[in-house]
Parts: sequence; structure tokens; C-alpha cells
Amino acid sequence: MSTNPTDGFERVVLSGSPAERGREHGERFADAVASNVELYRERFAHEGVDLDAIRDHAAEYVDVIERENPGYAEEMRGVAEGSGVPLADVAMLNVRWEVIYPAWKDQTEAATDGDERAGRSGESPVDGCTSFGVAPPATADGGTYVGQNWDWLASVADNLFLMELRRDDAPDLLAMTEAGIVGGKIGVNEHGIGLAVNGLISDGDGTNALRKPYHVRFREVLDAERFDDALRPIVETDRVCSANVLVGHADGEVIDLEAAPDLVNTIYPEDGVLTHANHFETDAVESINERRSPSTLYRGPRLRRLLAAEAEEGIEPADVQAALRDHFGRPSSICSHVDESVPAVEYGQTNASFVIDLAGRRLLGQRGPPCEGEYREYAL
Repeated sequence: MSTNPTDGFERVVLSGSPAERGREHGERFADAVASNVELYRERFAHEGVDLDAIRDHAAEYVDVIERENPGYAEEMRGVAEGSGVPLADVAMLNVRWEVIYPAWKDQTEAATDGDERAGRSGESPVDGCTSFGVAPPATADGGTYVGQNWDWLASVADNLFLMELRRDDAPDLLAMTEAGIVGGKIGVNEHGIGLAVNGLISDGDGTNALRKPYHVRFREVLDAERFDDALRPIVETDRVCSANVLVGHADGEVIDLEAAPDLVNTIYPEDGVLTHANHFETDAVESINERRSPSTLYRGPRLRRLLAAEAEEGIEPADVQAALRDHFGRPSSICSHVDESVPAVEYGQTNASFVIDLAGRRLLGQRGPPCEGEYREYAL
């Protein structure tokens, strides 16, 4: 796979049983799955995480996933079989959220307490840096759009693809994922339910053990036929760590869910516009990520202002795309770029940018920083 922004995303249609879909995923992206494992192991080691312990911990999650969502577990086993990568390593990719965010919490708190060994210069990227939802009355066509700039490790940019699932027993869906990860993190299903995600860190991260992983929850959001069932995977059970999940419906509904391990805070659009970055906007939990990534404090509000300025005449997809290209605070901007002042293992950037048309069941996507190319249409 190429990271040239003009190349767009490779799109793969997966069908059949979960095991068959997983095997095709694994066979098609065997090299990328193996690459992802090594890249994440390198990053975990950089964060001071014991790699053998993480592998053992990931193996424990196989039983958790089997219990919580047998089809997901079956698809994950298929990825391991098709790619030739051990199941424990594939599981590590699928639970990386539950591994790295508690590690970041511990590291950030240690730095705050004066442990110089835990300090970091500059910003370390977190998932899904700046997301949005726009709905009537703010949109020009009366439609509903959600999406984001997905900022993460620049090293994984080669390992992204769009998976289209065609299924008889669940809704068809189109979502971006990383090679080896079964649950897509940005996408839309045939019922007009869409999803965007952001990383968060709270003081409670890591206090709950072996709960349903976020990537399983993301898949379940896009498995839903009804909007209430799309919210259920995020809110119904406690979590290991924190995440922000923005869920929209083609009929004009958008809800943002700030999920801590034991609490979910809901945020709704104001005059049809909602945005979010990488810190909790509720005071009900202690938000930590802004200590390591202060740009979160301006990216969300800035995107909100840029979109609200277009709302009177009606926001169009091109307006959202222009806002997602904003460079205020570069490199730590809405359109994020590599900060060469940090160690190379921490290099991060906007690896993907999406405007999701929920009524049209289509993704308008740009591979890499959105300032470097034009958005392409990928319809379900």
C-alpha cells in the first residue's frame, strides 16, 4: 500500500462468514499486518511497556472477545490464519487502545509528579484528533455529516485501508481500519449510522481490567440497525480506558459520547454544529491528555468556529474539507503534520481525513494530511 495522498485508499470488499472475511483480510494484507505488529511493539517499548507482558495480556483478551462478541473473535482468528501472524499478536492490535492509553496515563502522571524519566518533549499523537458532526439546520442540503482528521503514528500510514463488509446477518458497512484490526474506526453503515472516534485519557484509565475492547465496540456501533442500538455498545458496560465516540444518523441526529471507564458524558450539537478533540469537556472526570497534547484545547473550538461561520448560508462538504485543512498552530494543527522536534518513533500526522455523508452512505476521504490532496468519494 502506498502513502502517496494522490493514490487514495485501497478498498477491499469482504464477505462470507466472519472466519472467511478474516482470512481474506489476513491474506490480502499479510505484510501490513506483520508490519503493524512490529510498529506497535516498537511504540509500546518506547512507552516503557513490557512487551512480553503485553503479549500475554493481549492473549487474555482473546477469551474476553470470544465471550463478548464471538463473531469478532472468529474474524480475528481468520486474520491470524490468513496472515500467518500469531493470534496473540493480532489480538494485541485489536486491543491496542486498552494497552497504550493506560500506559500514557501512567506516564503523564509520573511526569506531573516530577519523574524526569517519564517526561516527553513535544506532543505524542493520539487517535482521531479532531472530529465533527453537522446536521440540520446548519447544512445547505439538510443532510447530516460526521467525520474527522485521524491523527496517529505516521509509521502506520502505509497500513490503512477501507473495508466494505457485505453480510446477510448484519448491515453492510464501509469503514477505515488498520491492517489486522477487525473493527473499523471511521465509517458508515447501510442504515445511515456513522462513526468517528477520538483518543481521551482520564485519571481512571486502567482501573478496570479485561473489559470489552473499544475496537469491538466500534464494530458493534456499525453493526446496529437503530440509533439506540448504535449507542448501546459504548454506554452499556464499563470500559478499561477512555475514548470519545461521535455517532450520527442520516435522519439528523448527532451525539458525542465522552467515555471514561465508569462514566459517559453526552454532548449535543449547538445550532447544528458539534466538534471534539482530545480532552474531556465534562468536569465529572479528571482529563489528562491536555497535559501531553495542549493543542487539543484549541483544535476543537477552532473547528467549531470555522464551521459555525458557514452555517448561516448552509455548510457544504467543501466547507468542512476547507476547515479540516486549517493550519493554525502547525504542526499541532487541525491538519496535523510531523513535529521533527520529537523522537522519530513519536512522529504523528493526519493519516486520514473523512467527511461522511450519512444520507448518501458515502465517505469523502483524503489519504494523508488533507492539505496535500483532494478528497475522493467512496460510496457504500
